[in-house]
Formats: sequence, C-alpha cells, structure tokens
Amino acid sequence: MATLVLFFLQYAGFSFAEFSSFTASLFVLSWLMEVPAGALADRFGRERCLILGNVIYCAAMLLLIMAKANVPLVVIALMYATGSSLASGTFQAMMYEAFAAHGAIPKFHAVVARTTGVGLWSAAAAAAIGGWLAGYSLVLPLTLDAIVLAGLTLFLLWRIPTPGPLTATAREARTLAHMLGSALQAALSSRTWCLLALGCAITFACVRASFNTYQPLMLDAGIPVEYFGMTFSAMIVVGGIVANLFSNAPKHWLDQGIMDFAIVALFLTALAPLIWHATSPIWLLVSIAAHQLIRGIFPSYYSYRLNREIPEDLPARSTMLSIANLIRALLTAVTVYAVGELTRVYDFASAYRWINAAALAALTVLIVTIRWPQSHATAARTSND
Repeated sequence: MATLVLFFLQYAGFSFAEFSSFTASLFVLSWLMEVPAGALADRFGRERCLILGNVIYCAAMLLLIMAKANVPLVVIALMYATGSSLASGTFQAMMYEAFAAHGAIPKFHAVVARTTGVGLWSAAAAAAIGGWLAGYSLVLPLTLDAIVLAGLTLFLLWRIPTPGPLTATAREARTLAHMLGSALQAALSSRTWCLLALGCAITFACVRASFNTYQPLMLDAGIPVEYFGMTFSAMIVVGGIVANLFSNAPKHWLDQGIMDFAIVALFLTALAPLIWHATSPIWLLVSIAAHQLIRGIFPSYYSYRLNREIPEDLPARSTMLSIANLIRALLTAVTVYAVGELTRVYDFASAYRWINAAALAALTVLIVTIRWPQSHATAARTSND
C-alpha cells in the first residue's frame, strides 16, 4: 500500500487519471458483486469459492506485473473485484460454523480478535518491508504479495476438506434465488442484526474517511514528514496489541453489547482533542491513536455479534455477511466523498470534527435503539442460545 500508487504510475506506466478511474471502478464492481458472490459461496460451497477467489486475485496481480499498461485496467479491476468478492465473508462464515459445530462459539471471537492483531502487526511490517523492497524495484512488493497469496491458497487447498455432495433436496433448496431470498428475509426480520450491520458500517466508514485527513492534519500540526512512517507503524502495532488483549474479553461483555460503549468512548476521545487543541501535535496523535484502538476492537466484535444473530440453520450465512459488507462499502463511499467536500468548503480539521461527531451521534442513537424494549425475541437469539 505504501508504494502502490508509484507502482501503477512509474512501473506499470499508467497515468494518475487512469489509476483514479481504476480505484473508482474497483469500488463499483465490488459493490455489484458483493451479495451475488456470497450467494454463490452458499450455493456451490464456501471452500471452493474462497480458493477460486484467491486464485483470481493472484492471477490479477501476476497479469498486472507482466503486462503492465498493455492490459486495460478495467480487466484488472474486474478480476480484483471478482476475487475479493468471492472471498469476502466466506472465510468468516466457514470459521463461525466450524466453531459452532464443536460447541465453541465463544472461542470464535478470541480467534478473530487475535487474527485482527496479527493482521495489524503484519500491516506495520509489510509497510516497512514494502518500502525497503521498493527501493530496489517497485515491482518487488506486489510480487511478494502474489507469492504469499499463492502459497496461502495452496495451503488452503491442502488443508480444507472437500465437502460431500449435496442431496437432490438440498440442491433444490440451495438455488441462488433461494439463498438471496432467505438471506434478505432473515436480515429484514432481525432488527438487532440490521442495527449491528449499520453500526459496523458507521465505525469502519468514519475511521476510513478520517484516515484521508491524518497526513494533512499532521503537517498542519508541524509534525515532520520523516516521522510519518514511524508514527503510523507504532500506532498500528498498538492497535494489534489491543486486538490481542481484546481476545480475552468476557463473553457477557460481547453478548450484552458493552463494547458498544467502549467504541463510543473511543470516538469521543478522538473528537475531543480536535475541538480544544486542533493544532497540538500531541493531542492530534492522541486522537489518531483512539482510532487505531477502535481498529483493534471493532472487527472481531462485530464479526462475533453479526454471526451470532444469524440463525444457525440458515444456509445463506455468507450471503447475509455479504449484505453487511455491502452496507459498509456503500456508507464508506458516501463518507469518504463527504470528507472531500467538507475539506473543500471548510478545512481538514473541520472535516475531521464533523465526521467523528456524526459517527459519535449515530452510534449513540444505535445503542439506544438496539436496547429499546422489544415484545419478542428473535429466532436467531433463541437458536444460538
């Protein structure tokens, strides 16, 4: 990621306008494919779709490395979107059902939290290693990515057992139309699931949109550019530590939604310094650090809660998780665009304050709404308990 733009411009020979169009088309294609890909995974097998998605993604990287600007970027975008959509939500659904089959659902959150921590640490290491490799050749970081993904795919192909053939009745019940219909019906019938999906989307969108303002705010606060890499790496490492500590959170904290209050408190921590100390480098770093703590907490928390609210006997789990991913992607696009418009009208500090204040207000409303007394219990909660 640290050298991705340079790879497209200097190594592959694309213009910045072409790269921008590629990024935009990638988002659009991913939105269009997200839910259908989840239904395909539920219909034809999550293991097959996960491996196929990795293969397509890896092929896209290799094609880009070898063909450079000789291949239309729309082809690369289509391959990237197809690969990522097939894998999105699939592995998470496989993990949850594997833990559920062994009666170990509480351990699911712990494993996902530790995985989040390892992922953040890997991102920090990858940024440093990628920058070092790019000093020799801009193609080396992406080549290493392709090699690692290919190795991971071979490992999955070796380790994941092939599911047995479905009966005729099961095949009839797992048509794409049935998967999409049952997932939508289950989602719309569960107010809690819908609110959790929206909460996850708001949290991710705010942190992602705020990221676009970090570097300009750091420059305005007088932080030298040469300290940017070190600062971000340190914060990502801290986020990984928090994710690992969060893996030991008591189960009742998760089931009762206590972590919702923690996430709101962290957003308040991120917002407050920019209200009273907008130009202070120390307080700005405190604000950014609060976002990194959120990054360490919310992925595993919402993954656990969303999966818990899906009925265990629903075959369209991947499709429902893809619906949540689609909501997140759409809200993120709107939020990122809004930040750009706010910076154009006001300034980066104002845009940062407005976005975080909006997220804080929205999450507070969601916390109240999700705890509003209901006259019925959801079928998902009954079956999962």
